[in-house]
Amino acid sequence: MLPGGDYGFPFNPTGRNARDLELFVRHFGYTARETLEAATRLGGELMGMGHNLGRIKPGYLADLLLVDGDPLQDVTILQNRHPLRAIMKDGRFHKEPV
Repeated sequence: MLPGGDYGFPFNPTGRNARDLELFVRHFGYTARETLEAATRLGGELMGMGHNLGRIKPGYLADLLLVDGDPLQDVTILQNRHPLRAIMKDGRFHKEPV
């Protein structure tokens, strides 16, 4: 079982997928680390793209978040945009570090 993606539809708009992470921790018994790995590394593998998605490694496509806090201690921190200090998409800053 893996958390959903960052797709959107009327009842779950784009950008609300971080709620899935909380559900995996709170209701399914995953640790925050297991949940984040499922959403990143395992998601790339499931899509048959484990050779270039889901890892921070040369040659991989990586979207990164710089978070003011520790999502391993509280995965719900990713549901709020204010602790997101920088956002990198395809190797370029979407939101510059603050």
